[in-house]
Amino acid sequence: MIKANTSFFENKTYTVLALILPSLFLYFKSLKYDFTSMDEQWMILKNTSLLENWSSIKDAFTKPIAEVYYRPLFVISLIADYHFGKISPFVYHFTNLVFHLSCVFLLFRFLTLSQVSKKVAFAFALLFSVHPIVLHAVAWIPGRNDLMLCFFTLLSLINLNKFIIVGKTNFLILHFVFFICALFTKESAIILPFIYIATYYTFKGFSKKIMPLIASWLIISIAWFMLRNSIINYLLPIETNFLSSIKNFFLAFLLFIGKAIFPIKQSVLPTLKNSTVVVGISSICILVFATFKLGINNKKIAFLGLFIFIMMLIIPLWFGATKSSGEHYEHRLYTSLIGLFLFFSSLKFNPNSKTFNYVVSILMFSFAIKTFMRMDVYKNKMSFTESGIKEAPDYYLFYVTKGEDFYRKKDFNNALTFFNKAIELRSDKGDIYSNRGSANFSLGLIKEAIADFTQAINKSEFKMEYYLNRCIALNKINDTQNAMKI
Repeated sequence: MIKANTSFFENKTYTVLALILPSLFLYFKSLKYDFTSMDEQWMILKNTSLLENWSSIKDAFTKPIAEVYYRPLFVISLIADYHFGKISPFVYHFTNLVFHLSCVFLLFRFLTLSQVSKKVAFAFALLFSVHPIVLHAVAWIPGRNDLMLCFFTLLSLINLNKFIIVGKTNFLILHFVFFICALFTKESAIILPFIYIATYYTFKGFSKKIMPLIASWLIISIAWFMLRNSIINYLLPIETNFLSSIKNFFLAFLLFIGKAIFPIKQSVLPTLKNSTVVVGISSICILVFATFKLGINNKKIAFLGLFIFIMMLIIPLWFGATKSSGEHYEHRLYTSLIGLFLFFSSLKFNPNSKTFNYVVSILMFSFAIKTFMRMDVYKNKMSFTESGIKEAPDYYLFYVTKGEDFYRKKDFNNALTFFNKAIELRSDKGDIYSNRGSANFSLGLIKEAIADFTQAINKSEFKMEYYLNRCIALNKINDTQNAMKI
């Protein structure tokens, strides 16, 4: 590590390069990765009619994503990528990496403005840059939502801190601009005003001067909420009862804090079923022990760090806790980590000691190796799917994707095996029955194919292809009369 009292930090170029080069080298191979089998398929590959027109920028602000999400700036970033590289994965991965590198530097600036020494801020920004838990946000293109949320959150906090320190209006204006950008990136940003109030209290204390700021944050939030509700009429259903949701919420919190401190048992689609909360409980015990053993330099700043960490998780945790599938994607931790590192930076330790240098170096090396070794999970559609089957064996979509791959290779027996497993997990999905029907038909199992196409029709909204496939299958066994009825 770098000695504290040197001219290193006085040279901004050296500082920036030293901050971004480790993660740049680490994630360089991700630039050659393809799209995965998940959200890129409908966000990019099946969405080119939207992405190819610059006029779609207006649509980004007036239409939801998948009828559920309102994330205009995320959509605009995809439109920009499409115009640079069409459907070349390189451009999308490059943009993700640029956002990550930017967040690394901004975290360093945020920590230094939060009264953290430059060496400590530098060390924690480096740890953040290679932390295995951020991999899902950087190497998986749809994880950009949280990269951008963190980017605008840090910019808003940095400018708020500058306004608190020097009182210049231009910093306050920039703060509001970046807060609005965060809202237009991801819905979780609605929680930011609580963090802004805590930040103001931490560094300035409460006074009447904060009231206009609170009023401004409230007006912006209400305006955004009304705009969003005018565009999205769909209410996300709560698929579990209230008590189960509360229980799942706290278990998911343990899951997330465990992965933030000990990034083990990672998954492309973590659920409470395929994860463990034991690590989370252990992590809390270690946090408490470290706090009492080392002590805290500034209790207000330490509290602010924990407050940021918890608050930025509330909406994602509740979203996952109320769904029957209960997925808790790792990229949702990305922005919360800035709070955890702020907390750690408030602990009493000597940044010039050999122990500090050894611990940071060991963690850097361990994190980088873990991230590099796991990164190939995101290499292409099949590597992602195979990891999904291994890490999330209770999620049907990975089996569907694997079955479709075997079907394209005309290995219909193996295709049938994976479609059977998918139906076992989700018997309500008509498209899986249609896929299995096609595999049965190719194997000459016509009666089974007819039964599957019938199930596909019964379990789906009207799709002409299902009726057509059943007609062809009926005709194959000379059941012309029933085929004609269709």
